[in-house]
Amino acid sequence: MTTPKDLIQQADRALVAHPSFGDTPRILARVITRYRFGLELFAERLPSLARTVTAIEALDDGEARRIFFDPLVRLALEQAFSDLETGRLQSPHPLEECLPAALAALPLGLSESRMPSRWLVGQDTPKWLWGAAQATDPYSLALQAAFDGVFGARPGSSGKLLSPDAEAQRRLNDAIELLTTLLPHSGVGALTHVEAIALLSARLEGGTVLSAAGGDLTPSTIFLAIRDLGNPWDIAGCILHEALHMKLFDATRSTALVAQPEETIQVPWRNIRWSIVRAVFSYHVYVHLALFKAAALSADDVLLRRFGDPSAYLSHAHATSVERKPGAPGYDRSIDRTRFLGQQLSTEWSHLLTPQGRDFVRWLNDSLEPVSRAVYGDAVRESPPPTVDLTAYRKTRGLRARASPRGECLMVFSPEAPRIHWLDLNAWLIFELSDGRTLPEMERAYLEVVGGRVDAAEARRQLRTGLDSLVRSTLVEPTRQQGEAT
Repeated sequence: MTTPKDLIQQADRALVAHPSFGDTPRILARVITRYRFGLELFAERLPSLARTVTAIEALDDGEARRIFFDPLVRLALEQAFSDLETGRLQSPHPLEECLPAALAALPLGLSESRMPSRWLVGQDTPKWLWGAAQATDPYSLALQAAFDGVFGARPGSSGKLLSPDAEAQRRLNDAIELLTTLLPHSGVGALTHVEAIALLSARLEGGTVLSAAGGDLTPSTIFLAIRDLGNPWDIAGCILHEALHMKLFDATRSTALVAQPEETIQVPWRNIRWSIVRAVFSYHVYVHLALFKAAALSADDVLLRRFGDPSAYLSHAHATSVERKPGAPGYDRSIDRTRFLGQQLSTEWSHLLTPQGRDFVRWLNDSLEPVSRAVYGDAVRESPPPTVDLTAYRKTRGLRARASPRGECLMVFSPEAPRIHWLDLNAWLIFELSDGRTLPEMERAYLEVVGGRVDAAEARRQLRTGLDSLVRSTLVEPTRQQGEAT
């Protein structure tokens, strides 16, 4: 008889089996090969790098990773790729300074070698911890500036790095041990894509940050607020969450998942629209979190004695926590969000994905589905409750327009960005409906006009696509909108 534990183990293995999205050694090999090839091209335009590039080419992949996955080096490498594509790669370039320094810093990474104290966590692929001490070293200052760019650049945002200590090291080691015990394949694979961990205390848009991925400004780095994460189960879940972002960042360097990245979609647990890219990345995380929670629910007595019973910890339940407060509505659990995103990405939103993106969604869905049924029960098949969107839309002030009925178009001129926009009949209709109505009001009026020619679902999609385009063109602006939390 197949038990839920058997199904969890099968799903854990399935989530590292896909050659493009799950197999970490293959993904990392592609990333490292991309950087090696990039250096060959960069050296042709930056001759000062020739000797350094030759030396790096002689390194094995493990040594090369210490260079390529350093946050500052990787930032400079990605800038060089961008400069190469736009024809702007020329000396002086940040790569000319940091790449020789990174080679000289081996066997440490460049940024790690500048830390005021040396802290490592994890066993298989140890992660180094950022230090927060003030320093005059230019590389340490560059790391601090990158952090400030992530957590201090927007209004209402603030953050500070915290210095690691022995207690933080112990808690992180416990959480990593817990994660890799529960998910010895997918958990270990995700962690391999992380080079560094930074401890922080931060707020973004009025909400406390529990964890974050480094993104473009601080590559290879994840951020954790372990003071606000009350127990090893939640710390482990947040590490998995952010490590999965790092893994998918690496996978999508060579494979495009989204065909129309500019498109946005609506999810029922947020009152503002998401990009389709965010929906894909979120689905990847929620599938793994659902599996992590299923594994936590089936944890044996040895783990419970070692790390405590999750229900015994007093903490604020949230979407990535193991425990869920009784009676919490609709979409507060990862399994609820997973099912919604999987269904939508497989059907209504599938046209926004590439063939590889649709394969990605099928793989995630097929990997989790047996666990989803066995542990969480059958999914509710009825449509999700509609989200009340309070955003209203109006034409941007100061526009000038001239209609061409014979040409079946409207020309709109924006003095702020002096150019003429040509609106076809559909965009013209949406433009005229943008007179202060909310989205539901616009939908009703739009359906009255076009409902006889296309079905309601397609009409709503056309309206939202056209409205998003008008907003991006600054011809229409939202007048009332809620903030967004991650």
